[in-house]
Amino acid sequence: MDDRLESMYRRFTWRIMSNYVTPFEFDRQQRSIEDYEQWCGSWLELAAEHGHRGDEAAAAGRRATAGDEYIRAGLCCHWASFMFCHDQDAYRSALETMEGYWGKAAPLLDPPMDIVHVPFEGAELHGYVRVPLASGGRKPPLAVLLPGADSTKEELFNLSEFLLARGVAIAAFDGPGQGSVSFEMKLRPDYERAVQAIIDALSTRDDVDAGRLAVGGISYGGLFAMRAAAVDDRVRAVFSISSWYTPAGRFATMEPLSQTGQYQHLGDDPAAVMEAITLAGVLDKVTVPVLQVFGGDDPASPPSHGERVAAEIAGPITTVVIPDGVHVVNNVWPQARALVADWVAENLEER
Repeated sequence: MDDRLESMYRRFTWRIMSNYVTPFEFDRQQRSIEDYEQWCGSWLELAAEHGHRGDEAAAAGRRATAGDEYIRAGLCCHWASFMFCHDQDAYRSALETMEGYWGKAAPLLDPPMDIVHVPFEGAELHGYVRVPLASGGRKPPLAVLLPGADSTKEELFNLSEFLLARGVAIAAFDGPGQGSVSFEMKLRPDYERAVQAIIDALSTRDDVDAGRLAVGGISYGGLFAMRAAAVDDRVRAVFSISSWYTPAGRFATMEPLSQTGQYQHLGDDPAAVMEAITLAGVLDKVTVPVLQVFGGDDPASPPSHGERVAAEIAGPITTVVIPDGVHVVNNVWPQARALVADWVAENLEER
């Protein structure tokens, strides 16, 4: 087997299968992809299957079915692009196709998806907002969701479903270095500036209670959520899933497949950017409640980073380690995502 393909399956199987790819589909993909260069095209073919079923359902007036198929198609496009940025044309095409399916899904979902673009330093941050029906005439609280370096806002869709079910509106965004934004700007130590621009835009909406706002994310997204809370008092709660005190030193230990992707997301010197990203000198300014979730079987972001955070943070902190969890606890996703959603909803309740 191609070394890159072997690396993909060994390290990312749970990540893919926890995001709307069925075991049957994943098994079929494994059997049909013999060389890594087939990866992107094969996943786009699976996306087209879902997209075709979505078109048929939409034509028949079956809105819920069509929306579900378009979401699955979009996520297959995400996996098509995943770790495939060595082929820039294919990578860009997969991201653009994903956005097309997301656009088809947007009005068909319950609640609908509002696709939004936030100006930031001459570029645009791409996101989507979903707002549950108001309860008792009250506007719902809001959670801003941030992906990791090689993930995108689309990968947060299932987590958003857990939050919506608990009455929390969601806004998921690609920031610098993520998704198609990575063509214009790279991941950066002061990513929180982008988060502030997102909060500025969301605060003008009249369908959410921006006074009850949480920020959280997976991997790098969790670290940057804490940095945002340190500089923006509009943030009332933070959650972090499988993140770091600092990713310094990680680049040298990463497998070649992952190293290649870091140039797309972090720029020409990924190791230097990782060295500069840190929570040092920041945590004493984080006074809001924080939830950290780690996988006990995750060498990429071990729970020891959570211990460093807890030792320095100023506000109340809850750290949960799920013993068998891998990175972003994707192998135990029902447990982990429910835990996060419950905690967010409870910490954003009106007092």
